[in-house]
Amino acid sequence: MEIDFFKMQGCGDDVVVVDGTRLPEEAIRQTPRLARRMLDRRTGVGGNSLVVLGSGAGSLLPVRCLDPEGDETTIPCAAARCAARYASDSGAVNTNDFLIDCDGHKVRSQIIDSTNVRVDMGSPVSIEKAAEIRESLRESFSRSVLVNGRTVTYTPISLGRSYAMVFVPDFSFPVRRTAREIAGGQDFPDGTGIGFVQVCSREEIRLRTWEAPGEASADECAAAAAALVASVVNGLSDRELFARIPGGDLFLQWDESDNHIWVTGPAAYVFTGTYDFTAETTE
Repeated sequence: MEIDFFKMQGCGDDVVVVDGTRLPEEAIRQTPRLARRMLDRRTGVGGNSLVVLGSGAGSLLPVRCLDPEGDETTIPCAAARCAARYASDSGAVNTNDFLIDCDGHKVRSQIIDSTNVRVDMGSPVSIEKAAEIRESLRESFSRSVLVNGRTVTYTPISLGRSYAMVFVPDFSFPVRRTAREIAGGQDFPDGTGIGFVQVCSREEIRLRTWEAPGEASADECAAAAAALVASVVNGLSDRELFARIPGGDLFLQWDESDNHIWVTGPAAYVFTGTYDFTAETTE
């Protein structure tokens, strides 16, 4: 059967978007298999996420998001931006400010212009205190860990997953090797992402992110949001800034009124096509 799709990307995070209202019934029943086939970079379309759009209802857009292993996941920021832009362009929603509902997890999205989409990332959380992080000059947010005989200072932040943010003067060091060494310590739970943050000014940071092999693909938007929080609570930046990541630029805002972090970034079409999917009764 032929599956029409859009290949999209947001700051280099590539997403395959499919209109679920046009999917054949057999493809709907075998969506995990469809995700594995389509997201395979050698034999399929290739991508970090498959987003299947449901039938929108005014200001609510139901979606399913699957990873390359075919597992259902919460929708990453870049995938949410891509889904939001396609939904707006296709008329699946009738407003520029709406909710994306992914398995009960609702993400507020706002269409800014023909390129950029603004997404609510929610509130940052302290794993140690099991509570929201709020800027406070009375608290110390930094922690230290001994790595190969030297002390590395980091700031732990949780935004759906755990991140350890390390401030660096530049990126002239071996990023991947250093991240592996840090993540190998007992202080970090499995799945912790390591972020290296260079503070250029109070309105600009640069970021490099590393995820452990076997973990989900890096959600650099979530990592950038964690970097914003780490920068603010350490007194290094304002609550609004630009994050320069390898795939492009993001604008981040940490709203004092509700403690939510908003990420504004691009959602771009790469190409469209038709995928020949062969349904099977068993795998």
